[in-house]
Amino acid sequence: MTRYFTVILGLNLFYCSILGQSHIKFEPTYESKPLILDSTYSDQTKITSLRFYIGHVKLLKDSKIMFEQPSYQLMYAEFPETLEIQTPPNISYNEISFSLGIDSATNHQGALTGDLDPQHGMYWTWQSGYINFKIEGESNQPFTYHIGGYHKPFNTYRKVTLPLSSNKVYLPINAILQEMLPIESKIMSPSKVAMKFADLLSESFFTDL
Repeated sequence: MTRYFTVILGLNLFYCSILGQSHIKFEPTYESKPLILDSTYSDQTKITSLRFYIGHVKLLKDSKIMFEQPSYQLMYAEFPETLEIQTPPNISYNEISFSLGIDSATNHQGALTGDLDPQHGMYWTWQSGYINFKIEGESNQPFTYHIGGYHKPFNTYRKVTLPLSSNKVYLPINAILQEMLPIESKIMSPSKVAMKFADLLSESFFTDL
C-alpha cells in the first residue's frame, strides 16, 4: 500500500511540474548535450557565438491556440535566460509553432528597437535586413554563417510546427554543421546556399531527446 501511494504521489508531482511550467526553452545541443560555448568537442569543433530570432510562438492543444506571443525574441546562447519564452503557468498543450527569423513585413520597416535593435549585431546595414541566424566557430578551420535575406528568391524566413509534450525545443548544432561544413564554411549574404542552410535549420528542431 505504501509503495502504491508513493508511485501515485510521484506521478502526481510529475504531472504538476509539467502543468506548472511558465516558459518554453529553446536549447541548442551538441553531441546530445546542452551546447557550451568555447568548449572543444570530440570532433574538435568549437562554437564561439550563436544567436537567432524566434517569433510568433503559439502553443496549441488539439489545434486550438492556448497561448500566443507574436513578437520576436533574440536568443543568445551565451545568455541562457534569453533562450526562454515566458508563458502562463498551468496551460495544457501538445503542439508548438514558431518562426525562425524575421518576416519581410518587419524587414521593410527598417531598423527597429528592443530585440530588433541593430546594436545586437543581427542587422545588415549594407542591405537593410536582419540576420535570422548567426553561428561562428572553428572545426579544423574557422566557419561563419550569417543566415538572412527576405527578398525572393532568397527569403530565409521559416515556420516550424512540432508536437510538444514538455517545455523544451532542441536544436542539434553538430548535425547541422556536419551537413553544411563540407559544402561551405562561410555564408555572409543571401544566396542559394543560405536558403539550404535555412531549410536545414527549420527541419532540425525537435522536441524529444
